[in-house]
Amino acid sequence: MRWLSLFFVFAIFLIPLRETPSFEEFRFVAITKAYASVQHMPLPEEVRGIYWTASTAGSQRANELIVSLKQTGLNTVVIDLKMDNGQLAFVPQGIELQPYQQSNPAIADLDGLLERLRTEEIYRIARIAVMRDGAFARAHPELAMRSKNGGLWQDNIGSHWVDPASPEVASYAIALASEAYTRGFDEVQFDYVRFASDGAVNAIVYPVYDGKESKQEVMTHFFKQVGGQMKTEQIPVSFDLFGMTFWSFDDFNIGQRLIDVLPYTDWVSPMVYPSHYPDGFEGFQNPALEPYEIVKRSLDEGTRLIHGFYADSDEALRKRWRPWLQDFDIGAVYTSELIEAQIRATRDAGAGGWILWNARNVYEPANYLED
Repeated sequence: MRWLSLFFVFAIFLIPLRETPSFEEFRFVAITKAYASVQHMPLPEEVRGIYWTASTAGSQRANELIVSLKQTGLNTVVIDLKMDNGQLAFVPQGIELQPYQQSNPAIADLDGLLERLRTEEIYRIARIAVMRDGAFARAHPELAMRSKNGGLWQDNIGSHWVDPASPEVASYAIALASEAYTRGFDEVQFDYVRFASDGAVNAIVYPVYDGKESKQEVMTHFFKQVGGQMKTEQIPVSFDLFGMTFWSFDDFNIGQRLIDVLPYTDWVSPMVYPSHYPDGFEGFQNPALEPYEIVKRSLDEGTRLIHGFYADSDEALRKRWRPWLQDFDIGAVYTSELIEAQIRATRDAGAGGWILWNARNVYEPANYLED
């Protein structure tokens, strides 16, 4: 569960299990030419989005959700490019990405899907989970988090992770993001941009991270390398952060701090799911039952935290917040009333939009438009 809610350097993979081209050998020239006619959608004035798994995106369910999007006023979809095990869920054109694709990709016709969404005037965001990536970890165990017995380390749900200090991990994320944008996505969103937070984290053996720098410094290098390259390539970019990063400059032992991300991104998407705040937080016995207050206060606190470090106005800063909102039943049954309270909170906080999260992509009917 997604709890707590520059310079472009291509590097050669170290000791791959199978022979793969190096990042230095590929420049996306052929891909860029092939997709020269791709059109990108402008950013909506207010992003009103929902999340799709890759399996949803490649199934009939996508057509059903597109109809729902148009009927309800939603205008954005966030689509996984990877399966939960890290395999790429589409057929990549970049030869250095091809070793990581599914044998039978969930999104069989990515280009057709993206064009369909464009014709429906739906803004398209590619979601890339970075450090939680079993496919990359297995292909490059020399870059993966390991346990003290020598095997690949696993978190509480059995997922493998890669070392956040590895430049190759950042380069892979950049390569995937570059292809996603070239193929027609309008924005790239990076998730799992942190050290692991659950499982036997004290038992992790890092192959690259040596502890000489803090985790926060390691992640700052990552944000600079990845976000900086997105800006160089003029690719709109957002990063997902734990909701608590909007309340404190602490990195919570995962290396994430809002102040370190902001210089290298266009938008920040904090996971401000009310159910994910501890009982008693800010005096609320059950935060899940206080969706307006939790979301509004979180976005306000993020603005307060960064005020004085940001050259532009607070109004402009608030526009860079685009929170993930809860549409699932944890802590409370999430009715349309609770969902609409979160949406109202984002608007009252001056945010640039919002995205609903439901892992099964089953969304409670609600009024998504302003009254």
